[in-house]
Amino acid sequence: MVDESPKEARFLFEMVRDRYGDRLSAEELEEVRKGVEGIAKAAEALRSVKLGNGTEPFSIFKPYRKGA
Repeated sequence: MVDESPKEARFLFEMVRDRYGDRLSAEELEEVRKGVEGIAKAAEALRSVKLGNGTEPFSIFKPYRKGA
């Protein structure tokens, strides 16, 4: 699979900069860019996990005892 995160991060950052760039300083925009890159990388990692049609969500068993 081709790594799409740089392209996606660039697109998302441009969208944020277009909407909010006039209210953010250069330092704040740089922090936003770093955050968007991190989110794009995490999204790419999640997309790389292949799930079958019958794969169910993981559930945590927590026994309940009345009065405990």
